[in-house]
Amino acid sequence: MTNTTLPSVLMAGWDPKRSAGWRRALEAAGGWRVRKPASTLAELQSRALRRPPQLVITDLRMPDGPATELIRALRCGVRPLAMPILVVTRQQDPLILDALQEGADGVLDLSEPNGVTLAEHARNVMNGGADIAPWIARRLLDHFGMATASTHRAAVESVINPLELTAKERELLRHISIGRRLAEVGQAAQLAPSECSAAQVRAIYRKMQWRLRAGDLHLNTRH
Repeated sequence: MTNTTLPSVLMAGWDPKRSAGWRRALEAAGGWRVRKPASTLAELQSRALRRPPQLVITDLRMPDGPATELIRALRCGVRPLAMPILVVTRQQDPLILDALQEGADGVLDLSEPNGVTLAEHARNVMNGGADIAPWIARRLLDHFGMATASTHRAAVESVINPLELTAKERELLRHISIGRRLAEVGQAAQLAPSECSAAQVRAIYRKMQWRLRAGDLHLNTRH
């Protein structure tokens, strides 16, 4: 595989040293073509629109503003871009839900000692998955509503409104919210591998993006 066929990454960290560290980490892992990091969100946006990368990595908060503004501009601008966006945070920042609603595809929480590297997170997002920290699972349950419903009722509601969580998605989040990793949830919750996977987490994240997707859905509540 030649260098030009590797997926390109455009990133922006809070400061040059941080961006340089990310760049070294991805290049050491191999399998990436890392472009020169941007120093601001404005620069990242301009360069991404001019020459779209295959992956964007950005700090949640940058010197010139929150990443939510960048994500909104890339997803909903004159030329919407669909490349995966991985957001990095160093704390339990409530702004992360806004980033997911705007269209972020993954969150790397550096305060979570789970041993997953930046390169592993990046590859996971590129492959259609997403990791999730317990505190994010708790925030998602709060966002969608903690009230439990019967499996039958939840299944019906998810068909009527595909932006609602299914019973199995709620069960997955509940187990993660108490500290279980994805690999542990299947046995504890008696969920199939496909129901407790990184791809399933990504599907839940997509439901957060209701402002982007609701206009494309034709919901029919009549029976």
